[in-house]
Amino acid sequence: GSGFIVENNGLKIITNWHVVENAKQVIICLRPKDLNKYCEDNNFKGRVIKKNKLKDLAMIEVIGLDQKIKPVVYGKFDDIEVGDDVFAIGHPKGFVWTFTDGRVSALRPNYSWPYADSNHKAHVIQNSAAINSGNSGGPLFDIKKRLIGINTFTHDGEGLSFAVSTDDLIEFISE
Repeated sequence: GSGFIVENNGLKIITNWHVVENAKQVIICLRPKDLNKYCEDNNFKGRVIKKNKLKDLAMIEVIGLDQKIKPVVYGKFDDIEVGDDVFAIGHPKGFVWTFTDGRVSALRPNYSWPYADSNHKAHVIQNSAAINSGNSGGPLFDIKKRLIGINTFTHDGEGLSFAVSTDDLIEFISE
């Protein structure tokens, strides 16, 4: 899975609930200078401190993370328009630190979707940025480098990627 850093009484990692579903502790690997040494250096222990299964979101507290790292800047669901450029970062199928681009295809407020034996509901951004297994929990950015979504799921067919909105993330953080 993937994740990104937010500010919430110190720096925390956000990912999807389904990425850490039953985990209590996780290993966090920050981007190394040499991608061939992925997770050999620059890795940390973390523990899941908060989950929202309905919105498919989770928060991880990381031990020893440099507090000088800049967290993401948030965009807003209401500011997104169909046709806007978007950019996804993640680890699809184990290909670490992959960057893909696409466009917003649709905005789906209060959208419901199934995952394995669970059901979820949130404002989602349908987009054409290529994401696959391993992108889950990673960031979806707009052209101004603002976080607008958390890459969460795909649907059968090509170019059907979905991200939970930052508005739902902000609600989750303040719960």
